[in-house]
Amino acid sequence: MDWKTASTHYAHQLKTALDVRRHALDLLELASVAELRITPEQKDKLRKAGEPAEKLMRRLQNGEFRIAVVGLEKAGKSTFVNAWLGCDLLPAKTARCTFTTTQIYSVPHDSEQRLETLPKTEQEFSAYQKDLREQAESPDKSAAQKADNDLMVIEQHRGTLHEIIQEGRKTYGFSRLEEVKESLTRYVADERYAHAMHEARLYTSRLAAVDGVVFYDVPGLDSGLAKHIEESRDMLADCDAIILVQRRDIDLKAHEQDLIKFGAEGDPYLKLADKLFVFWGQIDLQPSQQVLDDNWRQLLQKWAAQQIPEQRIVRGSAGAHLVLHGFDIPQVGSFEQTLQKMQSLTGIGQPDKVKKATGIDELQQRIQHYLDNERTALLKKRCDGMINDIVLSAREIYQTVAAVYPEDPAQAQRAQENNNREAFSQWWHNRWQKIRADVNNRFRDGNELSVKNRQLFRERYENLVREKMNGLPSRQLEKRQQIFDSVSNPVFDAGKANIHWREALHSDVRQMIAELAKNLALELQQEALDVIGELEKQLWGSKAVKKRLIENDEQYVLLLEHSLNTLFLRFARPVVELLIRGPVGSDTRKKARENIGADIEIIDNYYSGGEPALGRLKPYVNHGIKLLTDEQERREVLGPTVGPALEALIGANAFATIAVHAAKTLAENLPSPENGDGKDAMIAEVEADLRVLEHYLIYGIFEASGFSAFCQQELDQLRDTFLDPSRTWAGTVQNEWLEGNPELLRELPPTLQTFKFDTETSDRLKQLGIALNAIAGIH
Repeated sequence: MDWKTASTHYAHQLKTALDVRRHALDLLELASVAELRITPEQKDKLRKAGEPAEKLMRRLQNGEFRIAVVGLEKAGKSTFVNAWLGCDLLPAKTARCTFTTTQIYSVPHDSEQRLETLPKTEQEFSAYQKDLREQAESPDKSAAQKADNDLMVIEQHRGTLHEIIQEGRKTYGFSRLEEVKESLTRYVADERYAHAMHEARLYTSRLAAVDGVVFYDVPGLDSGLAKHIEESRDMLADCDAIILVQRRDIDLKAHEQDLIKFGAEGDPYLKLADKLFVFWGQIDLQPSQQVLDDNWRQLLQKWAAQQIPEQRIVRGSAGAHLVLHGFDIPQVGSFEQTLQKMQSLTGIGQPDKVKKATGIDELQQRIQHYLDNERTALLKKRCDGMINDIVLSAREIYQTVAAVYPEDPAQAQRAQENNNREAFSQWWHNRWQKIRADVNNRFRDGNELSVKNRQLFRERYENLVREKMNGLPSRQLEKRQQIFDSVSNPVFDAGKANIHWREALHSDVRQMIAELAKNLALELQQEALDVIGELEKQLWGSKAVKKRLIENDEQYVLLLEHSLNTLFLRFARPVVELLIRGPVGSDTRKKARENIGADIEIIDNYYSGGEPALGRLKPYVNHGIKLLTDEQERREVLGPTVGPALEALIGANAFATIAVHAAKTLAENLPSPENGDGKDAMIAEVEADLRVLEHYLIYGIFEASGFSAFCQQELDQLRDTFLDPSRTWAGTVQNEWLEGNPELLRELPPTLQTFKFDTETSDRLKQLGIALNAIAGIH
């Protein structure tokens, strides 16, 4: 596979591997995955492989092969590059002359040749000055002095430097390299401008012989500036090949050893020997051929200890190469001087062969051989290493997560739903036991709440009875007078009026009983709703409780009304028949008394009003109002020790004045001074019967009819229905849970408080699986 084909192939593989890495990192970001047993080593390997893989992929996509030209300051790096290009282009002086990284790109056509200058931004320039100020405080006196000098120069030329920053990126076209030498020198080596530069990029066809090669010429590692050290470290980790331009010294200086360390440690996928070339330069400064040869042998031994083979090391002189090829380099010497010196050092007499002894041609050939025959295999080795680190780590992560989470998001949701339902079911089982206990304690018959509710119901009943009795239509003065007037032809007849009035009152009372039943039904419904409200609280306010306990409000009230009316009719109707339908002593009343029979005794058993005359109903039915107002008759019927009638019974209503006055007149057997037609006496009799009916409704019929028990039974029925095992509330509460009832959610365990199903883990796992399958198909 040639280089171009390999570049395309591995660029695609790296892109696919980086997709795998991206999906794996996305998966690792999830909190659910963080809890799994994924080792820091797996994560670290995945992350570390990413950046070099991305850089290499971009280089391959752009067809670039990066060769870093590194070395100490004044080691001759720029001169070496000039010799390689065959042009005295980059500044190479005795003084420090490289402040800015220069990148040299190969382009196939002369028309594409150009110089691009990229100045620093204001922020980068500020950071650069900060680095220099920190370096000025360095214990390394040489580095500190360089920093002080640079800061002084920056201060002197601040205006010019800011102009360079403001002018921004510039491009200079050229046909011959010599045309941009001045501009390149200005931006790379002139301290009045170079401090403001980020980098310079030279695009030339003079590198076309080495297709896609990019030379990087950076400031020396011993410049002292942290920025230059970092740039060298990054470049050595990322580049495809390294050319170390070594001074004529045999032993590696400390900073040269750092270069070797950076190159070895920065790239875990290739050995340093796989990509390092050494150019031992400046041999024209050696004193003799013997010294040169001795030093050369020692140098080879030194590099052998670093496992760098001899074929990767070339000796020579870039300066001599330029001079012997016609360039005027005063610091090297004249053509004749340089030729003579090289002839004496190499033992070669022919000028053409001496030119080749400068080492540049030999190094070019060796690098060309490397490019033609080695770099494709090394690219495979490097890419395979990167891809394996990514893929193996990602696959381990995939397998770890897949052991817990399904890959299918829908399946994950189903599984989580099932788990949640099981957890909810277990929680509900325990919670329901507490609810049962709470409901039983709260609504038990005889407890404080139950007693209070019965008292309130009785009070409402008593108030309703008094209100309804006082509001009987035929009892009102105007209506009563109409009845009296209707039977006053030719004169008022008290007996006839009594019968007609009682007929009207009997109808009113029966209607009243129906209305009482209806009102009581509404009262009981409200009490039932209050109970349901309490039960709803047990289920966190769920409105489904009422729907399930009382399906239809109107129907429920009708049923209550019917039941209450039935209870009323059982005992209220007989009393109404006895007291209202016929006057005292009438055949109607006697017949009603015979028909009722034992029911009177039942009512007597429940009477609690405290009036002896009403302790048994029959005596009052027989004697009427006299039993309340005639002291003698009271003693004869009830016994000698009986006291006066209850004031509440005969004197506490709107009709009491006339009734009491008439009753007392009758008791004294005196003719009434008013209404000699017996009207007042008749009214007193009927009103007394109405008051006794009211009294019995409150103090006898309420208990006899079983209203308290009925109400308690109705409420108990609601409670029992609520607690009925066959009426499980699990579904209702589950609906409240799924609908996000906030009251319920606050009680649930944290795992059940959210409805966001963790399908994201499965979704990302699935994407990682797809990416792993994709790379498996091409790798």
